Amino acid sequence: MTDFRSADFYDDLAGTYDLIYADWWSAAVRTGEVLARLLEGLAPPASILDCTCGIGTQALPLAAKGFRVTGTDLSGRSIDRARAEAAARGLAGEFHQADVRDIPELGEFDAVISCDNSLPHLLTDEDLGRALTSIRRRLRPGGLLLATIRDYDQILRDGVQGVPPRIHGTGRDRRIIAQAWEWADDRRTLTLNHIMITQTGTGWDTAVRTTTYRALRRAELDTALQTAGFTAIRWAFPDDSGYYQPVVTARAPG
Repeated sequence: MTDFRSADFYDDLAGTYDLIYADWWSAAVRTGEVLARLLEGLAPPASILDCTCGIGTQALPLAAKGFRVTGTDLSGRSIDRARAEAAARGLAGEFHQADVRDIPELGEFDAVISCDNSLPHLLTDEDLGRALTSIRRRLRPGGLLLATIRDYDQILRDGVQGVPPRIHGTGRDRRIIAQAWEWADDRRTLTLNHIMITQTGTGWDTAVRTTTYRALRRAELDTALQTAGFTAIRWAFPDDSGYYQPVVTARAPG
């Protein structure tokens, strides 16, 4: 099944999601530069659907570069935040609350993107297949899917248990961000505890938010893409792509 708690997780995080970064918008702009290079020849004003857009970390910088951007996400509060961030920057774009497994008919797109380890929220082959089929239906013939996930192949080999603390900000505007992972006995899923500790005038406030991911291996995603009808499946890794996670691209049938 899908981890529907992910909607609650991101609803709760939406208001402070930017605090995960030292400077969210600067990081988003750099991300937009990398993604624009990875979109395999597409240039503005090509149409892009970010089907797991969150608060707009990828969609908004692509809109700023002149792409015609639409964003969808299961989290309604994240969609509200994406709209607000777009308005604050004078950026065009449409944002809709939607389940990636059933993306509404919003038009036909040159590319669909899903970044930052979103697809592993789909915990079963059935739900992953439904999502990829839904994505394919939103692509024009020959259109491009670009997705990024954590490198679970390497994570499983190394026995990773989380993400070490990082400190952002200075003075009384500091926050500490960390992740603690609890693995299922079969190592097929992990419960992620996202820890955010923010400094206040009188001390520190701590928020722990929890969600579940599937440890989605590359071969499993390849199989799911092929089953959904995608072709020309290719992987790129951070040393070559410049993106911090492995990137997979694939083509809808022409």
